[in-house]
Amino acid sequence: MTTSAGNPMLDFLLARRSAGTLGAPGPTRAQLDQMLLAAGTVPDHGRLRPFRFAVIEGDGRAAFGEALARVAAERRPETPAAALAKMRDKAQRSPTIIVVIASPKPGKIEIWEQHVTAACAGYAVMLAGYALGVGAVWKSVPFTRGTALTELFGLAETEEMLGWIHVGTPTADEATAVRPALDLGTTAIVVDGNGVTAYRPSS
Repeated sequence: MTTSAGNPMLDFLLARRSAGTLGAPGPTRAQLDQMLLAAGTVPDHGRLRPFRFAVIEGDGRAAFGEALARVAAERRPETPAAALAKMRDKAQRSPTIIVVIASPKPGKIEIWEQHVTAACAGYAVMLAGYALGVGAVWKSVPFTRGTALTELFGLAETEEMLGWIHVGTPTADEATAVRPALDLGTTAIVVDGNGVTAYRPSS
């Protein structure tokens, strides 16, 4: 694991892993409150809070899975029954689900920028969960809207489901997973008295 020469906050960020498998128990109400509160710290041009969350537990997971399957069938009526069953099962992979909904506000702030803020809010929830020892992993499907999702979450015309965060207790030691070396592909452009120089910083 890459470290940051003793900086505990950077070490925390570099150590974060998405949980491969999750089981009970899910987060407590106090933990959920703290995780969702973290969403308020993200970059948010105009302070619009262009996002909201839906927390799903218990039998609500079956309702969510059914909504996913119905939208999948709505988009592609030829979808096989086995594929729809797998879609339903996506909602059963953790005791708690936090659905991330982009809820852009009208005004001068571009919609794409508000969607970025909403995605950042989801990641902030995941980081807070990691800080609390709660396992989390982000999942999505090839659609963000549909009749069943609109009915389940009361989606406004401009709202979209960006994905959801499975939350629970990790059932495997994710900290031992080794990440491959990261090539950031970053190019820095430096303008000085000698003109323009491009270089790629070491990763």
